Amino acid sequence: MKKYFNKTIFKLIFVFGIIAVVAFGVTRAFFSDTETSKDNVLQAGKLDLQIDNTSYYNGAPSPETSWELNDLTDQLFFNFLDLKPGDWGEDTISIHVDDNDAWACLDISITEDDDESCNEPELKDDPTCDDPDLDPDDGELAGFVNFIFWADDGDNVLEADEVESIFKKGDVDEVFNGQKIALSDALGGVLGLGGPLEGGTTYYIGKAWCFGELTTSPVAAGQGVDPTVDDGITCDGSGLNNAAQTDKVLVDFEFSAYQHRNNESFTCSGERPSITPTVSITVSPTPPLSCQNADVMLVLDRSGSIDSGEMASLKTAAKSFVDTLALSASGNHAGQSSFSTTGSLDHHLTDNPVSLKVAIDALASTDWTNLKEGIDYAKGELDNPGDGHDRPDVSSPDKMVIITDGNPNRPLSPPAPDSPDVAAANAATAAKGAGVEIFVVGIGSDVDATYLTNSIASAGAGHYYSADYSGLQTILDNLDLCNGD
Repeated sequence: MKKYFNKTIFKLIFVFGIIAVVAFGVTRAFFSDTETSKDNVLQAGKLDLQIDNTSYYNGAPSPETSWELNDLTDQLFFNFLDLKPGDWGEDTISIHVDDNDAWACLDISITEDDDESCNEPELKDDPTCDDPDLDPDDGELAGFVNFIFWADDGDNVLEADEVESIFKKGDVDEVFNGQKIALSDALGGVLGLGGPLEGGTTYYIGKAWCFGELTTSPVAAGQGVDPTVDDGITCDGSGLNNAAQTDKVLVDFEFSAYQHRNNESFTCSGERPSITPTVSITVSPTPPLSCQNADVMLVLDRSGSIDSGEMASLKTAAKSFVDTLALSASGNHAGQSSFSTTGSLDHHLTDNPVSLKVAIDALASTDWTNLKEGIDYAKGELDNPGDGHDRPDVSSPDKMVIITDGNPNRPLSPPAPDSPDVAAANAATAAKGAGVEIFVVGIGSDVDATYLTNSIASAGAGHYYSADYSGLQTILDNLDLCNGD
């Protein structure tokens, strides 16, 4: 090894001497470098909104109204030409933006509700029918087909999960009213994302319809399979007559997406989001310590006696009330039920005010006044039977705040064993017996103050009265939920 090493040194010295002789002639080539940048590109990105649909009709797959992801070219969400009372359907719409983050809006509008013709059975229940004529809006079908829309997890089944809150419900005239729905914008949106749709991610909207009276029957959270197994709703067409025979309804769906980047303040409504300064906010009145971990259920009247302006005032006041509760994980929690011909649980108890206010905004007025079921749904949520929807109900006082502008007139008696007012009173008694404190706000001249005070409200909680909906917010903002503790 030593000999090899020496030999190597000798050779290096020898070579060095040769290089010394010729180095001047090759310096330019030896100390040079070449780099090439080819095909430099400026190419615009893309924002491509695509929709697909998975559809079921009366619990069976509907290939005619299902399709793969595309641009909604000649695609139909419904195309059912022989509806019968009690028919129903469910769809899951998936929304996909590729490949930039985007805000998204939905506009659903009715374009025709027409008496196509007038047969003899129809004329008996719709004597004004005089078709064919040139009036596309003289039909009755839109008032008999009811819808719900909710944010879905992709299984096509309404589940008892606060993430799957219903954001739109009512008959065709109420739901397909041409008002833009913010799926996601700078003010929030019904998908509850807290930001834009992410490029390359799929989001789901569930919708169900019923030719008749639609009642929600959500399955357990995470347990939905598909509508051939779990429907999530019930549909009753027994109350319909012949007035809608031969009628046809046409509906348009319009989805739109808008780039998020450099457009952070976009809203579907055109409303400019306000910039809230960082300030210390004191809730007034400040709940006493004993009420800072209450479970509060709003029970809201959505019967047909409430017009659109009154409904807007009801929503504003209810959302303001949610703000005064200052919801938090260890503090107050709130949820919401509502009632018209039937009751519904619209939002589980939660510490998330955003999703709760979305549920309040989804209210639509229609039909009758079933106070009993509104109370029953609220009580069931406050009972919290280990269903995992909210914290264990151990030390949290249970409160119920009912807002109504009329007297109970549903469920009907018979077949119900009690009259509507007795049924509601019995439901209130059962709730109070379970430890729920009930507050009642009556609106307008049609309410029976004596009945609401003596049969519905808790002793000491009382019944509050407002001549119209304009005074509701003041009542709620000053409501002391702890006066009975």
